[in-house]
Amino acid sequence: MVLGVVTTDLLNTSEPLPLEAAQQALKLLPGVAADSHRHPVEQAVSPDLFYGVDCRLATKGSARVEVVLDASTRRMPWSYYAACTGTVEAINKADPADLVSGFLKTPNGSGLLDLGGIGTQVMALLDDIPQVDGRADMRTVASRLRWAVLVREGVDLDAEVVAGSDGAFQVRMTAPSELVPRIVAFCEILALHQWLLAALKNAFDRAGRSPKPMDELDPALSYLGHVWNPTAHLPTEIAWLWEALEHDAQLTWEWESTVTRVRDKLSLLTRKAIEGTLHKEFL
Repeated sequence: MVLGVVTTDLLNTSEPLPLEAAQQALKLLPGVAADSHRHPVEQAVSPDLFYGVDCRLATKGSARVEVVLDASTRRMPWSYYAACTGTVEAINKADPADLVSGFLKTPNGSGLLDLGGIGTQVMALLDDIPQVDGRADMRTVASRLRWAVLVREGVDLDAEVVAGSDGAFQVRMTAPSELVPRIVAFCEILALHQWLLAALKNAFDRAGRSPKPMDELDPALSYLGHVWNPTAHLPTEIAWLWEALEHDAQLTWEWESTVTRVRDKLSLLTRKAIEGTLHKEFL
């Protein structure tokens, strides 16, 4: 099985990074360049970083890891695990379905395997690089999407996407190993776009309570308004999965509706500001 958590948040800087600057920022391993794409949406991806873990796994009751069952019945020397990066071996017997359910349902901070915490540590590395000035004009909240894949060779992809108690999506799939990289890409795309939608809606809600609503709406539209494009880097083999999700959740419709509300509100506030200025000039 393969387990993962995608943590998403806004980079704490006042201006979007050009692609070249993003590539430099994501050189997190000496001598290993970040991967990048210019079209259809600019994207930079850091090289993989590996962290060792020795912890309990929850049973029923983008960081990612492959869990191997029955590989050994005792802890091996650390050098053994260092040669198997990206893999966790369960030394006790466990049912794969129970491990998947436990991972998806266990709250954060439970003292068990915490892939989200590892992802947050990696993101924190970006706060110390020179390209980030620490002056983001928009307030956001990080989101986490959990996903799990039961690997079964020779089967068709079976997927379930549900909203957890906190509103964040959880993804459970059964798939052959060859599809795992594409599933990772799908989960990262879903996590990004769910976060985009939540961030824009939160900015709109804050504007309704703020004495300076334009300070909430203007950076939200400037930072996020042009980013929505879920199919830009979606692998063709699982494009149908996003189409099915759109049919049920209507994410793109909700995004377009929210963008329209933000723009309409900004237009109304701008018109009122102009009218107020003209009124003062004629007094």
